[in-house]
Amino acid sequence: MYQRKIYLIIIVILGVLGAGVTALLTYQQVELHLRNKLAANVGMLSTKVDAQLDRFSQLPTILADDPRLLPLLRSALNGKPLPEQSFQSINQQLKSWAGHLKAEAIYLQALDGLTLASSNWLLDDSFVGQNFHYRPYFQQAKSGEKGHYFALGAHSHKRGYYFSAPVKDGHHTIGVLTVKVDLSIIEDVWHFDGLEYVLSDNHGVIFYSSETNWLYHSLIKLPENIRDSIIQSRQYGQTELTPLTQYPTLASITDHPIHNLPLPQPKGSKIFLLSHHQMAKNGWHLYGLVPQSAIIPYLLQAVMMFAAVYSLLCVAIHSWWQTYRARQALSRLNRGLEKKIAKRTDKLLTTNRELKHLLEQYERSQEELKQTQTELIQAAKLATLGELSASINHEINQPLTAIRTYAENSQKLLTKQRYETVGINLREITQLSVHTAGIIARLKVFSRKSVLSPQTACTDVTAAIHSAVSLLNTNIVNQGVTLKIEPLQQPTLIAIDRIQFEQVLINLLTNSLHAVRSSRHPQIGIRGWRVENQFACQVWDNGAGLEQEQLAQIFEPFYTTKTDGLGLGLAISRRLVHAHHGQLTAENRPQGGAAFTLLFPIQPTGSQ
Repeated sequence: MYQRKIYLIIIVILGVLGAGVTALLTYQQVELHLRNKLAANVGMLSTKVDAQLDRFSQLPTILADDPRLLPLLRSALNGKPLPEQSFQSINQQLKSWAGHLKAEAIYLQALDGLTLASSNWLLDDSFVGQNFHYRPYFQQAKSGEKGHYFALGAHSHKRGYYFSAPVKDGHHTIGVLTVKVDLSIIEDVWHFDGLEYVLSDNHGVIFYSSETNWLYHSLIKLPENIRDSIIQSRQYGQTELTPLTQYPTLASITDHPIHNLPLPQPKGSKIFLLSHHQMAKNGWHLYGLVPQSAIIPYLLQAVMMFAAVYSLLCVAIHSWWQTYRARQALSRLNRGLEKKIAKRTDKLLTTNRELKHLLEQYERSQEELKQTQTELIQAAKLATLGELSASINHEINQPLTAIRTYAENSQKLLTKQRYETVGINLREITQLSVHTAGIIARLKVFSRKSVLSPQTACTDVTAAIHSAVSLLNTNIVNQGVTLKIEPLQQPTLIAIDRIQFEQVLINLLTNSLHAVRSSRHPQIGIRGWRVENQFACQVWDNGAGLEQEQLAQIFEPFYTTKTDGLGLGLAISRRLVHAHHGQLTAENRPQGGAAFTLLFPIQPTGSQ
């Protein structure tokens, strides 16, 4: 148990270390990936912004060459007012240019900075009559150069980028044409979810950002003189230019790629990864930022994958170790079993030899038993023949006496030449000889030794009954017994050897003859009937019947009610019947007397 706890602690420690290493490597890889992605997105945004601004940078110079602007500027320079129609025509032209170029406003200024005409002259915040001489873009164009400048509108307070160009009459500058562009174009080209961007001027003042809370704040702590100068120029309106960080220069921010920047309440602050791109044409700085928390899902995913793989690995190792231990235990068990099996095999071999010897003895005993049973059956038949010897002698002596009488008579008739009568006598002698030969043949067949086996030929019931009755005919007649044999409606074959079946019938008839000796009108009957696929044969008598004790013991060997009997007849008969899958039962008849019923399977017609 203690060892198992140690293993568990080691597994947990290795898992924690592995998870930590996985998290560290994942953090480094994801951070590098996000930095590269951020740098690519910032570069793409810078390129798009430059492309959008480049569309407008040359427009003021091209539009300033339009001669339709000169009359209004000349009149302002000379102090002569133009007709209202000319004034409206120039305003319409500026409006048309602004609509086609999608500029927020296009306006024309005199050399003193006063706006003479504007594309928004009909709006409430029209530039007409406003003086923007303090704007740097106006000063640059007045001096003959192209001007560009970002600032909030002095009246509209809308962010815009101003492009200006001098309007010349010959070689002399007589006015300034300015195009104001709405910097919402940055929002149109920025399509990077989860990434923040910041656009600042060369001083670090944020004038465009995806996070509105950062607008008109400075990325660094501005020097007081620069801060006051920007506030006085009203470039960003009435703002305090609060710093977001305490870095002294923009280079310091670039040197530190991770920054903690404040967010609007209740968010507090958040740590960002930063990427910088300088827009040299405009003097701006574009920063892309991605929350460091964006790495957390990747870390969790990596740690969960490591945990899953580590768990599976632990399960696999545990399973392998359990299998290895089980195999070792099984190997030890097998070796032990092999030794035990070797010992037991020797014992089994000895036991098998003894068992084989016992089986041989058993087989010899079975053969001896079969032989004994066969001899016992034969002895029972011979005993039956002994009991029938008197009637058999009578059956044979009668035809022999008649034959002698016919022979002596025929000798006398021959002397008298009564040949016809002699022929009649000879025919009678022949018939008596055949009858005697039949009796002897039946005795010979009945006395033949038979084998007790269920694999025997089938027997015709009617023929077997008549053969058995013929052997007992003299006893039946001498006792004055009435024999009733109910004829069978159709020939029936049963599965038993004929000799053995006749032996059973003779035994039952002999017992019936013994039972009716004291009856006034002795009767013995034989009847048969079908019971589904079986045949029932019953031998009955009208004797005294059987007592209950006799019914319980009548089929037991050596049980007899005769003074001179062996008590084997019914036991052997039942044995013969059972050997052929039959049944032998005894019962008392309601009319008086006993009945013995034989039940045998019926053989199909045509069987031998």
